[in-house]
Amino acid sequence: MTAYNAPEHPQQLLMSSANDLPAKLRAARAALHLSRAELARQAGVSAETIKAYELGLRRPSRELLTAVLDTLRVERAQRDEILISAGFAPGVGGPELLPSFQFALEDAHEHVSAMPWPAFVLNEYMEIACANRLIELVWGIDVERELPESVDRNLMRFASDPRFGDRMGNWDELIRVAIAVFKGHHRGPETLDEPSTYFSSVLDEFLKGDSSYIRRMMQAWSETDPIEAKIRWTYPVVWDEPDIGRMRFLSVVNPCNHSLGLAFNDWVPLDADTWGRLAALQARDAG
Repeated sequence: MTAYNAPEHPQQLLMSSANDLPAKLRAARAALHLSRAELARQAGVSAETIKAYELGLRRPSRELLTAVLDTLRVERAQRDEILISAGFAPGVGGPELLPSFQFALEDAHEHVSAMPWPAFVLNEYMEIACANRLIELVWGIDVERELPESVDRNLMRFASDPRFGDRMGNWDELIRVAIAVFKGHHRGPETLDEPSTYFSSVLDEFLKGDSSYIRRMMQAWSETDPIEAKIRWTYPVVWDEPDIGRMRFLSVVNPCNHSLGLAFNDWVPLDADTWGRLAALQARDAG
């Protein structure tokens, strides 16, 4: 995140030097390349209010801070950091599970790394939080090195990249899953006419991809109904690996950390051929 620089106004001395709320708010806005005026308009507050928060001149109420965070679609872990920085309790409402019952992200990464099948963790906006080596071999990417930004890691974003899209044997089915999730999102349904700032960034990246995928996505959007997320659900995956062959998986989605909005995605092989082709991928990687 952006470092909190020296106060830009004497009144900032009223804020504790240990309070990094202004820097966190500026970083969240800057990540979406959003002006203060545009953020203010979307959040229903004045631009002077946003400026005062970002300069540390005023401490926001929880209600107004929540409106800003909702507008920015700040993911839950970062959202909690900002709420705590402002002196508020973390959480987005509803029952919270005991910390020991949930996976911290580091523990989740260790867990999926031990799985014998491709596995990864998504946050509530379908961004890859961590992944094991097997899913990286299937995708043909190094997640940490090739997808450094959060929007880059959104599964819908790279579905229009032929490196991935051309290998998805059931691309249309998978894109409908993503669309249904965003249309029925618990933080507010997304639309193509008036997307949130975050989803607009995802769409901008998607639209940089192959035009054939863009046309298919627009058609799928018009035909897909929203779904409400469940604590456990599944989706099928058909993957065509050059020089290896076709692999079939059932992705099983389970909670990882409710407080942070994280979910496990396990691509469980459906047949012996898929197991064999995974082994061939591993052998090729080792060689």
